[in-house]
Amino acid sequence: MLAPMPQKIWLIFFTAIFGFTILSPTNIAIAQPETETLPTTLGKPKRTVQSGTRVRLRLPPSLGNPNRRVPAATRGGTCVAKNQNLTALIPQSNLGLTTVGNPTLYFFIPQNTATNLELVIQNDDQDGQTVYQQKYQPNTKAGVIGIHLPPDTLAVNQKYKWNFSIKCNSQDPSLDKVVQGTIQRFENPSLMNKLAQATPQERVLLYADAGIWHDALDTLARLRYAHPYDLKLKADWEALLTAPGVEFDEKLAQKPLIPEKEAPKLLLNN
Repeated sequence: MLAPMPQKIWLIFFTAIFGFTILSPTNIAIAQPETETLPTTLGKPKRTVQSGTRVRLRLPPSLGNPNRRVPAATRGGTCVAKNQNLTALIPQSNLGLTTVGNPTLYFFIPQNTATNLELVIQNDDQDGQTVYQQKYQPNTKAGVIGIHLPPDTLAVNQKYKWNFSIKCNSQDPSLDKVVQGTIQRFENPSLMNKLAQATPQERVLLYADAGIWHDALDTLARLRYAHPYDLKLKADWEALLTAPGVEFDEKLAQKPLIPEKEAPKLLLNN
C-alpha cells in the first residue's frame, strides 16, 4: 500500500514547479497597447505631416525681361523705414499668371510716412493704354497687404504691365519707391473643371501646380485671413514664397499678413 506514495510526491513536485514557471515574471503575457514605430531620419523621428495642401509650384518659362520686385535706390530723403524695402510678391521673372479679371496683387509694405500709395496698370503693347489707376491710403504698420482689382479689369489672353509706388513726396516723384511687374490673364477649361470640385486647400495646390501665381497666392492668403493661427497654412505660405523661381528669403516670407480690414483704403480724390 506504500508503493503509490512516490507517484503522489512526484505529482506534487511537478505541479509546484510548473505553477512557478507560469507565474514567473519573465513568462507572463501582458496585454500592451499597440504602438507605431516611426521611421527615423538622421536619428530623429520622422515628422508627421498634417493633411491638407502640400504646395509645389511649377512656374511657366520666363517671358520677357524681369522688371523690379524691389525699388531701385533713390537719392535724398525717404519716407520708408530704414533697412526695409517695398516688395512685390511675384516670381523672379516678374510675370504672374491669373485666370480672373480681378486678381489681387500682394505687396510687403514697410513702415512709412507716405502721402499715399498708387497702383497703375497698362496694356503691355505699343499703345500702353492705362486700364486702371488708383491711389490708396497708406497702411499704418509694416506687413503684407493685398490690393483687390475691380471686376473685369483684365481681359482674357491680354498681358499687362503694372507699377505700384509709395508716394513719399507729391512734389518730387524721384523720391517714390516703385516696384513693377507683368500680369497675364488666360483661360484653362480643364483646370476650371477641377477647381469647381476642389476645396480651397486643394485649389491652392491646383493653382500652384499649374503655375498660376496670383490665384495660388490669393487663395492661400484668404485661407490665412479666415484661419490666422493655423500654423500649417503659415508654413504653406512660406513654402510658396521661397519656392524655386520665387526665392524670397525666409525673413520676408515670415512677414505678417495684414488683415483685410486693415488693408489700405481707396482714396476717393484720385
